Amino acid sequence: MKYYQKLTILLGLIWGFIAIQRIVIAIIMPAIQADMKFTYTDVGMIISITGLIWAFGTIIWASIGDQYGRRPVIVGCAILASVFSWVTGMVHTLGGMLTVRGVLGFFEGGPWGPALSTVGEESPDEKRGMMVSFIPGSFFLIGVCLGPMLAVWLLTHYGWRPVFYVISIPGVILAIIAAFVMHEPASVAAVIKARKAGEKKVVYDQGHKVKLSDVLKYKNVIISTINSVPVMAWLWIYSGFSALFLAKVHNMSMEGIGLVMSASGIGGFLGMVMMGRLSDGMGRKAAMILSGLLCCLSGLAIIAMPVGASLGGFCILFFFWGMFGGAVFPLYLGTLPAESVPPEFAGTAIGVPTAVGEVIGAAIMPTIAGALADMFNLYAPMWMAAISGLLIMLVSLGYVETAPRKVARMKSKPTRDDHLLKPFRGKSRVAT
Repeated sequence: MKYYQKLTILLGLIWGFIAIQRIVIAIIMPAIQADMKFTYTDVGMIISITGLIWAFGTIIWASIGDQYGRRPVIVGCAILASVFSWVTGMVHTLGGMLTVRGVLGFFEGGPWGPALSTVGEESPDEKRGMMVSFIPGSFFLIGVCLGPMLAVWLLTHYGWRPVFYVISIPGVILAIIAAFVMHEPASVAAVIKARKAGEKKVVYDQGHKVKLSDVLKYKNVIISTINSVPVMAWLWIYSGFSALFLAKVHNMSMEGIGLVMSASGIGGFLGMVMMGRLSDGMGRKAAMILSGLLCCLSGLAIIAMPVGASLGGFCILFFFWGMFGGAVFPLYLGTLPAESVPPEFAGTAIGVPTAVGEVIGAAIMPTIAGALADMFNLYAPMWMAAISGLLIMLVSLGYVETAPRKVARMKSKPTRDDHLLKPFRGKSRVAT
């Protein structure tokens, strides 16, 4: 097995267990809510606080990783995230829960940009879309598929607190393995070497000097930053309120909810891998537009399901909702921004849209969804999640194509100016 394949599997496993640590609280929230007497607004705040602090962690750790090394960021953050996931099981108040889940978010956001950018740099061009998709794909396969089944089993046998004690262990083990297996990609190794020698590493893009802050001048970075709001709103409203929606509206048992959410996790993983692979040929832009549209339609179908509908019907619909909603993640973060900027800054190019998406999409939107659920009913969050898919499709119309195979077939290939925002086009230098 080649190094980039081993690296992808290892980082995928790390990200998958980070996903369990973050998402499992939403899966078992009906039990936590009953025990600690949380309102729906409280639930939204608990989900939101992780995303809000995650935003700062993502951009801070991505920048540190690009300049000082991605391996220590991934290893250190994965271990500390696992520690605070463990501590979640010891919390007895709303304030304590908000504090612990906030600190958890700061460290959980760390591995995201460094992992995606490293896999993207180490993978062959013709396989980049598929390989990068395994990282966010593991979020759904491990976090959304396996996580609910494990969490529900632990919950029914031992209660909700031991769930957090058990799910925190693998992250530490995998982080230790990564410390010995992973090495820095060439771009970051060169930056580290230059810094140790007292030199400043100069980065060029098509003959033009670039600095770190110039990632904000690239069109795809800005489009992905805008897109991060509906993408993250979909993910955290869907994952945060689906279990409550199924339990309170459709009177589904915890075992049934576990099966439905697991089906969506399988769909999310397959959607990321399949659409990531297809995007290598059909193009990233077309794959984003198609996925956004089908995500919206899947959500509307779930809303239209009558009360008392079969468990199998919900499993099928949530499978497709997870598939098409999840499919956009490796595209809008792992490939489109990273393929638009020099590899030395790929981690930061991923970190910027992630941070904005976490603040608005993952932090603010679930709180709004919770307030609307208190004001109206649990259909409100489902409508917000479904409409997010439509917004993803519309925003994606603005992307500049980056898939190497697609670009090679284009008669009019994107130029350097096409990748820059209009105010920065036609300049002799990207940075002055």
